[in-house]
Amino acid sequence: MIIDIYKSTKNGNKYLSIPKGTKIAQLELPDSVDSDLLTLSPFKTRLEIEPKNTHATLDQDDIIQQIERNGYAVHEAKTVITVGTVK
Repeated sequence: MIIDIYKSTKNGNKYLSIPKGTKIAQLELPDSVDSDLLTLSPFKTRLEIEPKNTHATLDQDDIIQQIERNGYAVHEAKTVITVGTVK
């Protein structure tokens, strides 16, 4: 599946993904959707995700299941890097 990912401009850890070619402006979200996801900016286009494959910041299986069920996926993506100091 090839997806486009949009990032919340209110909370940089929240994302909305849709199948490539879906017009984001025509997407109908439920009233219960997180209000942080109502203001988005493009983040990544044409990302290929596959079931059962691992990705450092995405749960690909969950995103695919949400898109198949809802037409979109709401998720977070976060990479944490811990840096040590010299003593």
